Amino acid sequence: MKKLLGILVLGLLWCNLGFAEKNVKAPVKLPKDIVKGYKTWSSNCTFAGTGKCMVPDYAFQVVNKSDGHPVRLGKKSIRFELRSGDCHQKKPTSYNDCKADPPAERHELGQEYDKIALSGETWHTYSLFMPKDTPQINSEWITMGQFHNLDYHKPPVNLDLVGKNFEIVTRFLCIHPKRFNKICYSNDPENVRKIIIRKDQLFGKWNDFAFHSKWSTKVDKGFFKAWVNGKLVYHFEGRTKAPKDGSMFKFGIYRGAAPKGTKDSTHVVYYDEIRYVKKSCKKLKLKDLGYTCKELESQKLKKIHTIEKVEKIDWSKCDEEGLAHKPLICYGSDGKLIPKSERIKN
Repeated sequence: MKKLLGILVLGLLWCNLGFAEKNVKAPVKLPKDIVKGYKTWSSNCTFAGTGKCMVPDYAFQVVNKSDGHPVRLGKKSIRFELRSGDCHQKKPTSYNDCKADPPAERHELGQEYDKIALSGETWHTYSLFMPKDTPQINSEWITMGQFHNLDYHKPPVNLDLVGKNFEIVTRFLCIHPKRFNKICYSNDPENVRKIIIRKDQLFGKWNDFAFHSKWSTKVDKGFFKAWVNGKLVYHFEGRTKAPKDGSMFKFGIYRGAAPKGTKDSTHVVYYDEIRYVKKSCKKLKLKDLGYTCKELESQKLKKIHTIEKVEKIDWSKCDEEGLAHKPLICYGSDGKLIPKSERIKN
């Protein structure tokens, strides 16, 4: 009852602040001027009774070039706006952004409604525009595009605004056999955090992203490559998909809650040319963006990101009595000792 009252209060607060809401319970369809290859999208929203899941009207809007909005190609783009306190809970019993630890704020669209999750070999693009007056907010993270697992909570790839630079943040280690379902963070040395766009190239202009992936649970079969404005910036080889799980693409704005007292905590970002194809780069039709598949596929990096093979684990200390501090490997992601039945066999 308390949860329902809380959701009702949030809805009333939105109304009282003078902006409208929209119901996004049904799948969201976007125009072909903006999106190609993807079918439908699911939005983060707040439960408001049977058949209703609401977001503020400003959360995401298809906008027009004729109205002065930035557009990469064509006549339309999609605009996201995130304000302080914009957090969601899809059902009374589901995950709650507002009460998370740490609390989060978001307006995102993701692929959950598509019949088939990302699998096999795929190519993706999206173009991103951040206004020149984008505020610098001291949130714990600010994500503007991510490849996420359908179920497992540690996404393999985030594209994050960090200070005034843009970074690729990976957690491939966290789905690798030696760390899956165990304590694992993006700042672990075997994960990668890398600046891919410097501040002087980030704001007030369009930046183009391209991705080529092979989604696999096998440690010797998968890969993930990322290009920014036609330049290869990251290459990973190894497991790219969590076991018994699927992968999806999400975009919008997702961040740690803006600290209290932040003067300007509103983020605005535009997306365009969001494309997805299977297997062949040629289907992306990159020519209108100013690139060719030959140019992209011919590039190589000196260093390919890989995860070392599973090391032999001495489980004996996990069961040894009297130890004040047992090895980190003994604990799962829930902070509890891993049962003998679930331990990796050497």
